[in-house]
Amino acid sequence: MLRVNPVYQKELRTNARSFKTYLIIFAFNGLLSLFGLLTLYLTFEYKQGLGGSVQYSDVLEIYTIITAVEFFLLMLVVPAVTAGSVSGERERQTLEILLTTKLTAGSIIRGKLLSSISMMLFLTFTSLPVMALVFTIGGITLRDMAEFLLLIIITAVYLGSIGIFFSVLFKKSTSATVGTFGSVLVLSFGTIGITMGIRFIMQMHLNNTLDKATSYVQADIGNWMLLLLVNPVVNFLSVLKDQTGIATQVSYLFDHVGSVSPAIRNIWFPLSSAIQLIIAILLLVISTAILNPCRGKR
Repeated sequence: MLRVNPVYQKELRTNARSFKTYLIIFAFNGLLSLFGLLTLYLTFEYKQGLGGSVQYSDVLEIYTIITAVEFFLLMLVVPAVTAGSVSGERERQTLEILLTTKLTAGSIIRGKLLSSISMMLFLTFTSLPVMALVFTIGGITLRDMAEFLLLIIITAVYLGSIGIFFSVLFKKSTSATVGTFGSVLVLSFGTIGITMGIRFIMQMHLNNTLDKATSYVQADIGNWMLLLLVNPVVNFLSVLKDQTGIATQVSYLFDHVGSVSPAIRNIWFPLSSAIQLIIAILLLVISTAILNPCRGKR
């Protein structure tokens, strides 16, 4: 029979009996339903009441808003759940007892990560009725939905590994939470700020070197744009642009900030996902090494 990770099994039972789990499900789907129904009302009833007509792009905006709300709720839930996974055991003084069992440090790390991913997948599946609002109208296929679900899983693994790393690194859950959310902010918005800052510096240097009579030349940071491959928000926007063509922020980054070869732009989602999974694996390996009580000993 399939042997279930004991830590994962224990976390599932604890979450199933916790009132906080039901509160998270209610808040998650409540906010998602609120945004979905409000967007649906503004798209059809409000515009028709003003005498306007409903365009096909308006229908895609409903899908864009629902998926955006779900994705950013994911970026809040997963770090919050994983940041205290190991440090919480240490604060409850149960980590030492857990390490004296036959479980390896890797099994503990995998169990904690699987429990957080399972929570996010459960939230995603409970939100399918809200996502089904788009299917009643049309414009989005099952393949698009499957691609979005794959993005959710990859992002959950990526952010979950960051949360577990800081949870192992710091002894207090507060410090681990601050470190986790700080890293997520740096990856999501700091990388964009770095690329924009590099472009600003290059543009100033270009303006100083060119003759004043020369026509305006826009700076291109080139391969510095590859730094955004570790950005989960840009990865989400690239998927959204391929599915709906609405996420103009990605087009602005690639067309005005720096040029990326068409070959890389066409495979941005699988390439970015692969890099994020590699980073996640490295963080989990480092977390296992830090948590191992026998490290450096024979």
